[in-house]
Amino acid sequence: MSEPHASAADDRVDIDLAAVFGALNRALRWLLPLCVAVGIVLAIALQFVAPKYRAESKVLIQTSESIYPGEARGVEEERALLDTEGVASQVELLMSRDLLRRVAQRLDLASVPEFEAGSTSLVGDMLVALGLSRDPGRNSREERVLKAFYERLDVFRVDGSRVISVRFVSEDAELSADVANALVEEYIDLQSSVKRETTDFAATALEPQIEALRAEVQAAQERVEAFRAQAGLLLGADNQTLDQQQLGEISSELSDARAAQSQAEARANLIREQLRAGASLDSANDVLNSQLIQRLRERQVELQARIAELSTTLLPNHPQIRAQRSQLADLERQIRAEAEKIAAGLETEASIERDRVASLTATLEDLKTQAARSNEQQIRLRELEREAQVKATQLDQLMTRYREADTRRNAPQLGADARVISKASVPLEPFSPKVFQITAIVTFVIFLLGCMWAVLGAFLSGQAFRPAEASHASFEAPSAVPAGPSFTARNVPAAGFGYDWGPMAGGAVAGAAATGAGPAAAVPAGAANAAAPGVGDEAARPAAPAPVPGPLPRRVAVLSVDSDDVAQEVTFRLVRDAAEEGVMPLFLEVRPDLGDPEAVAGFAELLDGSASFAGVIYRDAASRAHVIESGRRAIDDELAQSDRFEMLMDAIDHTYDQVFFDLGLIDDSLISAQILAMADQVIVASGGSPAGPELEDALSMLEDQTGAPVLVQTVKSDDARAVRSPDMAA
Repeated sequence: MSEPHASAADDRVDIDLAAVFGALNRALRWLLPLCVAVGIVLAIALQFVAPKYRAESKVLIQTSESIYPGEARGVEEERALLDTEGVASQVELLMSRDLLRRVAQRLDLASVPEFEAGSTSLVGDMLVALGLSRDPGRNSREERVLKAFYERLDVFRVDGSRVISVRFVSEDAELSADVANALVEEYIDLQSSVKRETTDFAATALEPQIEALRAEVQAAQERVEAFRAQAGLLLGADNQTLDQQQLGEISSELSDARAAQSQAEARANLIREQLRAGASLDSANDVLNSQLIQRLRERQVELQARIAELSTTLLPNHPQIRAQRSQLADLERQIRAEAEKIAAGLETEASIERDRVASLTATLEDLKTQAARSNEQQIRLRELEREAQVKATQLDQLMTRYREADTRRNAPQLGADARVISKASVPLEPFSPKVFQITAIVTFVIFLLGCMWAVLGAFLSGQAFRPAEASHASFEAPSAVPAGPSFTARNVPAAGFGYDWGPMAGGAVAGAAATGAGPAAAVPAGAANAAAPGVGDEAARPAAPAPVPGPLPRRVAVLSVDSDDVAQEVTFRLVRDAAEEGVMPLFLEVRPDLGDPEAVAGFAELLDGSASFAGVIYRDAASRAHVIESGRRAIDDELAQSDRFEMLMDAIDHTYDQVFFDLGLIDDSLISAQILAMADQVIVASGGSPAGPELEDALSMLEDQTGAPVLVQTVKSDDARAVRSPDMAA
């Protein structure tokens, strides 16, 4: 079997759709009555099942409006409440045991029969007795009620929204609606109570903190005032220390004194300059502002007017005129003397201001020295003031939060972060069982399974397959090896072998009769005559062999003294005859000296572990027999002695009814000896040549070494009608 394979189209079988539909048609005889009976029984049985009602209530998760101070949330808190995880957390809260326990106590569900999980059935009692189930009586009544509650409750988030649906199933329609609504109401009340508890806890926790912080603020302020008094940093006007205030005042006085000094000196110098130059004193304000000088100026004006009057009648040297001029000169001297006094007064005033400036300057320097010394103390004072201010700010914040918490604590009601958008109403129609839907689905499933059973049986029995039809031209000369794994029997006609079957050797027949063994379904009868040459393929095919009484040989070894092809043809004939008798046979080719790299994987690859059964087993298109080729490498003694040989033989024996070994031309290899040693029957194939000493020696040797019955099968070649056709498919 080392020649190239034929095309894949010639190696396959076709599915017989007519046979498949025929199997389905035959199955309808029992499948339709079965489906009708099951549908009727199921519809009747569902009438006795207690109906169950389902009520649904829906809750929308949203933030409550900020009515009381301190209720406003930040952006992160809003996001944490309204995102997917936040809604999922609310779902878990709705299914919490504490919430369900409150609903059960509110509605007294323990008195409802369907919530009494302590009652058991006969099956439940049996499971408890066998230790396969826990005794429900060991649980408390509350635990049993909660377990039944959980089994009937379904809480989930509606996809793509912040809506939570609460569904409850009960045998009582009103009870299902009451439980769903009660669960939602308890959930809303729980949120409000949790907010109130949180507010109470916050207010209670703030009270001791406020008291402690108030004491700290008072102590800090006392430290500030004590340090201020100790350091002499007492505050005056405008929230300034006394040193700072005095420093400012002295600075202002010093500036005023310096200005007064400069002004007095300037006025005195002006008068002195006018007196020294003999100029008129009318431009000096201090001189003009003197009352004495003003009276002297008035007297001087009167004298000048008198002199002018007398000058009109008297000569300049007249005694009256001279007397008047003498008085006028005396008045001028008095005015200048008075101006001298004013200048001296201004100089005295400037001297006084100069002394004052000196005194104020000394005082200012002392205050600056004191201010420089008090800087460090002022830094410490400011630190104490900041500490006291921080504590005061903290106290104000805590007081604000406490007032807000106290306001919410005294509020009559706090809003929950959810609201009911749909209350559960009493359902009018039962939720289950749905008689029509359940009956239709179960009936359809049974019908589908029955059809699958019929089709699967047709495939497993082989009725759904038929040999692939191929033209005569496709058998003549295949041009390429197929792409996928396939198998080809060389020199074997599609409708029969191209050889005439001759009678068995007489000695072999006698030996078989003596031992009472023979090929039950594989070897043709010895009395069968060969068909006449020139007859068609159907005539050339020998009649079916008559079974020989005795046990069925499990392992049949076929070898030849003429050629490998003769052994192969005989083996295929035996395999197909065995398959026609209902036996599951295997054609196993064992050629120790065959090494064809172009061949498909086979028995040699099974021995060396490089291939599995699924990769080497193919099916004969003309029968239900399976085929394993020899493989790509020669089977040497090392492979024959491996541990895998016995393992493979055991696996094959457990899978197939008969195994036919094609050993080819007789040789002295170890693998052939092992197979002959385990064979239940040995067949020597002859190509029609007359029996000679070699054949007789081979028969004698096989009978002595194997201990199994040895038969001789003789075939005669008919070249005129032998058609070389590949008829095996994967």
